[in-house]
Amino acid sequence: MSKPIKIMLTSLVTLTLVGVIVIVALLYLDSSTSEASEPSIDDQVENSFVTEEITTDLLDGSFVKIKFRIVTDSQQALSYLQKGEGFQLNNSIIKVLTVKESADFRTGLEQIEESIKLKLNELLDEGLVTEVYVIEKVLQ
Repeated sequence: MSKPIKIMLTSLVTLTLVGVIVIVALLYLDSSTSEASEPSIDDQVENSFVTEEITTDLLDGSFVKIKFRIVTDSQQALSYLQKGEGFQLNNSIIKVLTVKESADFRTGLEQIEESIKLKLNELLDEGLVTEVYVIEKVLQ
Protein backbone atom coordinates (compact mmCIF):
# COMPACT_ATOMS: atom_id res chain seq x y z
CA MET A 1 0.00 0.00 0.00
CA SER A 2 1.15 3.48 -0.67
CA LYS A 3 1.86 5.93 2.11
CA PRO A 4 -1.12 8.32 1.41
CA ILE A 5 -3.60 5.41 1.48
CA LYS A 6 -2.19 4.18 4.82
CA ILE A 7 -2.51 7.69 6.30
CA MET A 8 -6.06 8.02 5.00
CA LEU A 9 -7.12 4.61 6.41
CA THR A 10 -5.48 5.35 9.76
CA SER A 11 -7.23 8.71 9.95
CA LEU A 12 -10.57 7.16 9.01
CA VAL A 13 -10.26 4.41 11.63
CA THR A 14 -9.17 6.93 14.28
CA LEU A 15 -12.08 9.28 13.55
CA THR A 16 -14.54 6.38 13.61
CA LEU A 17 -13.24 5.17 16.99
CA VAL A 18 -13.37 8.69 18.45
CA GLY A 19 -16.93 9.12 17.16
CA VAL A 20 -18.08 5.82 18.69
CA ILE A 21 -16.46 6.69 22.03
CA VAL A 22 -18.14 10.13 22.05
CA ILE A 23 -21.58 8.65 21.24
CA VAL A 24 -21.27 5.98 23.95
CA ALA A 25 -20.11 8.59 26.47
CA LEU A 26 -23.02 10.93 25.66
CA LEU A 27 -25.58 8.14 25.94
CA TYR A 28 -24.15 6.95 29.24
CA LEU A 29 -23.98 10.46 30.74
CA ASP A 30 -27.48 11.34 29.53
CA SER A 31 -29.07 8.27 31.11
CA SER A 32 -27.27 8.75 34.44
CA THR A 33 -28.27 12.43 34.72
CA SER A 34 -31.93 11.75 33.91
CA GLU A 35 -32.09 9.11 36.64
CA ALA A 36 -30.49 11.47 39.12
CA SER A 37 -32.86 14.32 38.22
CA GLU A 38 -35.99 12.38 39.26
CA PRO A 39 -37.09 14.00 42.53
CA SER A 40 -37.75 11.66 45.41
CA ILE A 41 -41.08 11.64 47.22
CA ASP A 42 -39.40 13.47 50.12
CA ASP A 43 -38.24 16.23 47.77
CA GLN A 44 -41.73 16.50 46.30
CA VAL A 45 -43.32 16.83 49.76
CA GLU A 46 -40.70 19.37 50.82
CA ASN A 47 -41.30 21.53 47.73
CA SER A 48 -45.10 21.35 47.70
CA PHE A 49 -48.16 22.70 49.44
CA VAL A 50 -51.90 22.15 49.51
CA THR A 51 -54.18 24.95 48.36
CA GLU A 52 -57.19 26.04 50.31
CA GLU A 53 -60.51 24.70 49.09
CA ILE A 54 -61.57 26.64 46.00
CA THR A 55 -65.24 26.87 45.04
CA THR A 56 -66.22 28.16 41.62
CA ASP A 57 -68.96 27.87 39.05
CA LEU A 58 -68.42 26.00 35.81
CA LEU A 59 -69.42 26.74 32.24
CA ASP A 60 -72.46 24.44 32.40
CA GLY A 61 -73.85 26.10 35.57
CA SER A 62 -72.67 23.50 38.09
CA PHE A 63 -70.20 24.17 40.90
CA VAL A 64 -66.98 22.51 41.98
CA LYS A 65 -65.18 22.51 45.32
CA ILE A 66 -61.60 21.46 44.77
CA LYS A 67 -58.18 21.32 46.45
CA PHE A 68 -54.79 20.82 44.82
CA ARG A 69 -51.30 19.80 45.86
CA ILE A 70 -48.86 21.99 43.94
CA VAL A 71 -45.33 20.55 43.55
CA THR A 72 -42.46 22.84 42.53
CA ASP A 73 -38.83 22.20 41.67
CA SER A 74 -37.39 24.66 44.22
CA GLN A 75 -38.02 26.41 47.49
CA GLN A 76 -38.01 29.80 45.69
CA ALA A 77 -40.91 28.79 43.45
CA LEU A 78 -42.76 27.31 46.43
CA SER A 79 -42.30 30.47 48.47
CA TYR A 80 -43.46 32.71 45.62
CA LEU A 81 -46.64 30.68 45.04
CA GLN A 82 -47.44 30.55 48.75
CA LYS A 83 -47.11 34.33 49.01
CA GLY A 84 -49.57 34.76 46.16
CA GLU A 85 -51.91 31.99 47.32
CA GLY A 86 -54.58 34.41 48.46
CA PHE A 87 -55.00 36.17 45.15
CA GLN A 88 -52.64 35.26 42.26
CA LEU A 89 -52.75 31.50 42.68
CA ASN A 90 -56.49 31.30 43.32
CA ASN A 91 -57.18 33.75 40.48
CA SER A 92 -55.16 31.65 38.02
CA ILE A 93 -56.85 28.43 39.10
CA ILE A 94 -60.34 29.96 38.90
CA LYS A 95 -59.62 31.28 35.39
CA VAL A 96 -58.76 27.75 34.27
CA LEU A 97 -61.72 26.10 36.01
CA THR A 98 -64.55 28.44 35.00
CA VAL A 99 -64.23 27.50 31.32
CA LYS A 100 -64.61 23.78 32.11
CA GLU A 101 -67.78 21.71 32.31
CA SER A 102 -68.70 19.12 34.93
CA ALA A 103 -67.93 16.31 32.45
CA ASP A 104 -64.32 17.54 32.33
CA PHE A 105 -64.01 16.78 36.03
CA ARG A 106 -65.20 13.21 35.55
CA THR A 107 -63.04 12.22 32.59
CA GLY A 108 -60.35 14.87 32.11
CA LEU A 109 -58.67 15.57 35.43
CA GLU A 110 -55.22 15.12 33.85
CA GLN A 111 -55.95 17.90 31.35
CA ILE A 112 -57.18 20.17 34.15
CA GLU A 113 -54.04 19.49 36.18
CA GLU A 114 -51.85 20.20 33.14
CA SER A 115 -53.73 23.44 32.35
CA ILE A 116 -53.28 24.67 35.90
CA LYS A 117 -49.59 23.72 35.86
CA LEU A 118 -49.05 25.75 32.68
CA LYS A 119 -50.99 28.74 34.06
CA LEU A 120 -49.02 28.72 37.33
CA ASN A 121 -45.70 28.48 35.50
CA GLU A 122 -46.61 31.74 33.76
CA LEU A 123 -46.61 33.40 37.21
CA LEU A 124 -43.14 32.22 38.18
CA ASP A 125 -39.96 34.15 37.47
CA GLU A 126 -37.75 31.44 39.01
CA GLY A 127 -38.43 27.73 39.26
CA LEU A 128 -41.23 25.63 37.84
CA VAL A 129 -44.39 23.90 38.91
CA THR A 130 -43.56 20.27 38.14
CA GLU A 131 -46.84 18.60 39.13
CA VAL A 132 -50.39 19.53 40.10
CA TYR A 133 -52.50 16.90 41.84
CA VAL A 134 -56.24 17.08 42.56
CA ILE A 135 -56.56 15.87 46.15
CA GLU A 136 -60.21 16.70 46.86
CA LYS A 137 -63.08 17.34 44.45
CA VAL A 138 -66.83 17.73 44.89
CA LEU A 139 -69.14 18.51 41.96
CA GLN A 140 -72.50 20.08 42.72
